[in-house]
Amino acid sequence: MSEQIKLSIPDELNNPFFFSANEEMIVEKDQLQNKVLNIPFLYEAAFYANIEALKPWQFHEDFVPLIKNEWENEKNNLEQIFKERRYKDAILPMQKGVGLFFQFVYWANGQPVNFGLPLLSKSLKVQPVNLGERIGFIIQRPALYHSFIQLNELMTEMEKQYVKYLAIKKASKQ
Repeated sequence: MSEQIKLSIPDELNNPFFFSANEEMIVEKDQLQNKVLNIPFLYEAAFYANIEALKPWQFHEDFVPLIKNEWENEKNNLEQIFKERRYKDAILPMQKGVGLFFQFVYWANGQPVNFGLPLLSKSLKVQPVNLGERIGFIIQRPALYHSFIQLNELMTEMEKQYVKYLAIKKASKQ
């Protein structure tokens, strides 16, 4: 069995939508070296604590497909929850979905998630249109079906922006 590590939530990840005050993550040490996406912001928490871990934002071409796959699983779960009108049950999967989306945006831009950095920052070149307004709506009302639809649209648009970014990057190397 692997050694457990307690990771405090650093200021860069301090966001009340995801974490309560003084919250900690307890993870297995070997999870930090494996591709784990079911724990939002795991790699960022380790990075900001100066603990050796994978840095997915440096290998976004390997990790973005994993994010998309994880989102598909979560999306299917959320579709069933909303179909059955279990709105309160949607909050935790929506939190996970929004976390995956933030990882997608930041990692696609080669950066760890940092909630201290404004979403409209020039360093986040790859992102959907009107991201701040749209993600704000979702975070304020995560149990609404419309929030789920908006999150799914953001994921789709982010994927398109990312593919465009990769194509431009590849063309510039030739």
